[in-house]
Amino acid sequence: MFKLIVLLVVVAIVVVARKAKPAEEKSGHGFEGLLDTSYQPEFLKVASYNIQTGKSEEGKRDLMASAKVISEADLVGVQEVYGVGFDGLFNPNQAERLAKHGKFSWLFSATRMRWFREHRGNAILSKLPVKDWRVEMLPDTSGKSFRNMTIAEVSWQGRQFHFINTHLHTRGGREDQLEIVLQEFAKYPTAILLGDFNSRADTSALRNALKDIEVVDAVAVAGLDSENPDRIDWILSKGFTVEGGEMLDKGVSDHPYYQVSLRYSSN
Repeated sequence: MFKLIVLLVVVAIVVVARKAKPAEEKSGHGFEGLLDTSYQPEFLKVASYNIQTGKSEEGKRDLMASAKVISEADLVGVQEVYGVGFDGLFNPNQAERLAKHGKFSWLFSATRMRWFREHRGNAILSKLPVKDWRVEMLPDTSGKSFRNMTIAEVSWQGRQFHFINTHLHTRGGREDQLEIVLQEFAKYPTAILLGDFNSRADTSALRNALKDIEVVDAVAVAGLDSENPDRIDWILSKGFTVEGGEMLDKGVSDHPYYQVSLRYSSN
């Protein structure tokens, strides 16, 4: 009888632990990790990358391959990042490991809790000072695939701008989530909104946002992936001029890597 009770307790714990729950919202000041505060590049290299938790397009896990791709950027929004220990017992979370390779400061923004810990989410990596930041959960209708956006105030060349990273749902509720992140983006005169929107250019909310003369599709202006009508990864900017960019096709991840070079627009 005792063994049966123990077995039932263990089963109950496993059932509860494996069920995904939404992560908590949070806010703070500054990112983790050491930072060279004297670093002030002439142009700002901004990137968005869904790393598929470090898996290649063929499903082989190699987090350092993703780390090498992003290492030359100054500010990166990363999506599909695992928390502590999931892909290797006692490993730091993937955001920290990516950051250490590229000498970034970092913030991991969990979207869901599982196995009694922050299980999975997104990250921002920065070589520039970050003042305040906050993580806001987005509405969810799936009950398991939770989403968020992270808003950070970044300092560069004596000025501040807002940087927003997100990864939206693949199905139901995505349009509502997109409206919310675009509304947040609209609040700021100088800002960058990027991530995996799971939304193509013909999505109504995105199409309407791009009608605003102040909003720039930086990936398109940089001439990246121009033949791809199915692009779902975006870098939108306000208050910046696009000076160029580069991309890496799928392979290291199941998403392309997009990086653009920006400078502040003249007043």
